Amino acid sequence: MNFLSSNHYIDNTVFTLFALIFTLFLSYSIKRTIDFIFLNVKTRITHESLLARTRTIRGILKNIVDVVLFLIVGLVCLSQWGINISPILTGAGILGLAVSFGSQTLVKDLIAGFFIIFEDQFSVGDRVKIGTSEGKVYKITLRLTILEDKAGNLIYIPNSQITTVVREKSSKKSNIIRVHA
Repeated sequence: MNFLSSNHYIDNTVFTLFALIFTLFLSYSIKRTIDFIFLNVKTRITHESLLARTRTIRGILKNIVDVVLFLIVGLVCLSQWGINISPILTGAGILGLAVSFGSQTLVKDLIAGFFIIFEDQFSVGDRVKIGTSEGKVYKITLRLTILEDKAGNLIYIPNSQITTVVREKSSKKSNIIRVHA
């Protein structure tokens, strides 16, 4: 019985080591692929702030790869050693549910921002009024619309709060657009 027990530990140890080595190799390969993809993007970008943003995204993607791979391998190895991973998975499910409830507003912002950009409701440089805020559109992202008021202050408005866009004809060169929140 002792002999079988020691073989079991040796087998589990060898399995764990090979799983970790394979995960390191897979992580390295995926990160090199990410670097290759972003290297092609980097050659086409000339604006420094956009280049910094791509570096940030590349770093985030690499971290996500490591977290996902090592979590999966960690759970597989724990299961191999006879540890019940059901409570861990249940806790992760509950945590995921809590995060999804918390991110509802973010999803609304992203969807609204997509439609604002896709339908070209207003563009950077247009003068708009959103709720009580009025100014020139400084920047539009999927999550936010940023206005610059007359004093040069930046006003950040989540896209999900923008509900109505009214374009008024103007004798000036650019159209005045009223947006109601």
